[in-house]
Amino acid sequence: MHTAFQRAGLVVAVAASVFVAAPATADAAAAAASPTAVCGAGGHSYSVVASSPVKFSSGTVAGTVYLLYSSGNGKNCVVTVKTSYTGTATFTTAQLIIQNGNTYVDQGNYTRYAGPVRGSAAGKCVKYWGSINTGPDGQAGANAGGGRMSWGNCG
Repeated sequence: MHTAFQRAGLVVAVAASVFVAAPATADAAAAAASPTAVCGAGGHSYSVVASSPVKFSSGTVAGTVYLLYSSGNGKNCVVTVKTSYTGTATFTTAQLIIQNGNTYVDQGNYTRYAGPVRGSAAGKCVKYWGSINTGPDGQAGANAGGGRMSWGNCG
């Protein structure tokens, strides 16, 4: 009987360790989709300077679009992170518009986020925008959008 209890304890211990490991994996996936981690993948540290909810016309939030800046390389970065439809490839965009300069866009069928899009805006203002569609390729479903389409974060 002592052996049966030892086996039962081992099964419970193994089951508990598997159960505990699952949140760590989820945390790692969430950290990988954090805007600072996504923008900083190139080796420079970025800080969030602005963010906006990405909303459907009903007001339901589908994610957040982030504007980040790195003093290390002088670049802005935009990432759109999904909080709805995660794990499902839906048409998602991230856009950075630099005053009197370039427009940088990443768009595609993504499961977690669009971006990063990076651009140098020294001495200029920027706009940023993100969108999340409920379907693939932006052809079907409802579209959520958010960001700032007026000039700001000048510098």
